[in-house]
Amino acid sequence: MKKITLLIFMTLCVLSNAQTTYNYDWNMQSTNQQITVNVGDTVVWTWGSGSHNLISTSGTHTFDSDYHGQGYTYSLTFNEPGVTDYTCTPHASMYGTITVNSAMSLDASERLGLNIFPNPVSSGYVTLKTSVSGVKNIELFDLSGKRVLKTSINADILNVTSVNSGVYFIKLSINGVSETSKLIIR
Repeated sequence: MKKITLLIFMTLCVLSNAQTTYNYDWNMQSTNQQITVNVGDTVVWTWGSGSHNLISTSGTHTFDSDYHGQGYTYSLTFNEPGVTDYTCTPHASMYGTITVNSAMSLDASERLGLNIFPNPVSSGYVTLKTSVSGVKNIELFDLSGKRVLKTSINADILNVTSVNSGVYFIKLSINGVSETSKLIIR
């Protein structure tokens, strides 16, 4: 029992210091993407239909994904502050700028402004407030990575009465932008 308690404690410590992963679509509608992250954060782009590349054109960071088709994902962890412009070489309408801040902001979930409360939750209902409006697509994963809940809501209240007590990762997506955080259900 002590080993399990220690493992849970260590996991929670790691999660509380974890950086954020941002998920973006990379397709013909990816015009003027403006991404702001903190040092240590990861950005994952997922290719839409067609053949695309993602290449830096100027700035702090240098990257080139090469050409890939639909479903491909390209992931970068940004460990240096700065600003970098990028594009899809054959599709001039696909471009953007990534700004990497040097220090964590007070709100580590600034992309969607995600605020989860109460957390831990014991009532069976949790409030998911965001600064971005739209349908909230939600996935809940246990610590082994198994998805235990997938739903969409138009409001701010998520019903978790069907989910067992434990520590989970909650992935919330609105209009192709995702954030992942931890959720404790008692």
